[in-house]
Amino acid sequence: MNATLQASSNGHLTIDFGDLPETDWETLENKLIEVWGFRRVGSVVIGLDEKIYPSFQRSDLTLATGWDIWSGHYVLSECAAGDGFLRKLFNELHDRETSPPI
Repeated sequence: MNATLQASSNGHLTIDFGDLPETDWETLENKLIEVWGFRRVGSVVIGLDEKIYPSFQRSDLTLATGWDIWSGHYVLSECAAGDGFLRKLFNELHDRETSPPI
């Protein structure tokens, strides 16, 4: 996985997942709901070279999600609390990627 954590044009953080396989994206979506307590809000919007997915929302923050030809799947923060969450998520994904198998 070639995930990157960076600042977005909205002033908050985004994780771009690059060439992440669809099955891994679905696993992440499920974890956001089942482990971290988010719910989906909104509907899918499809463009020529992008899809905007329903947002993930919980009482303290909202995360925008989608896919485009430049970033692959992405999760975009919309507030300071979301920035903190994305930092933790990115570190967890990075640690899992570099840790030896158990």
